[in-house]
Amino acid sequence: MNFDFTIFPILETERLTLRALNLDDAKAIFGLRTNKSVNTFIKRDIPKNLSEARAFIDQISNLVSTNSGIFWVIESKQNKELIGTVGLRNFRIEEKDAEIGYELHPNYQEKGFMTETLKEVVNFGFKNLGLKTIEAFTHKNNMASIALLEKQDFVFQPERKDEGFDDNRIYSLAVIKNQIATT
Repeated sequence: MNFDFTIFPILETERLTLRALNLDDAKAIFGLRTNKSVNTFIKRDIPKNLSEARAFIDQISNLVSTNSGIFWVIESKQNKELIGTVGLRNFRIEEKDAEIGYELHPNYQEKGFMTETLKEVVNFGFKNLGLKTIEAFTHKNNMASIALLEKQDFVFQPERKDEGFDDNRIYSLAVIKNQIATT
């Protein structure tokens, strides 16, 4: 499995465009990554200003340019607003698996946007990248994320632990007989 994200894969759903992150997104990324509701169950460094948001964008650009991960902005087709992000990273080439991560602005939660997004990204991971398994790490109390994963047929892996994050739970989705395992 060799990845080449030189030509960035833009994905589309009925209501969303998943596109590359760029410096014009700094203000929206700052707003998303500093939102208390978004960060309720996420342990990460919170940007203190737009410069730190731009540094994050540079970090993501480097991840994509080195083919170490792929990260999309979730943009509403209706108003062109950045409403969230989703990405695949921590590729394990021999195992043909990756980790999926996502976040969505509270104004757009519980409206099916992340369901659309996850279906599209999982499809891309299995069909275009040749992944066999996609894993998600979520906080044990993040019931919305757990429900989303279970709706997409991700399976809780109770025997596995997220080292350094005792409150996280690991969910996994595997390709079944070369068919995409989402509903």
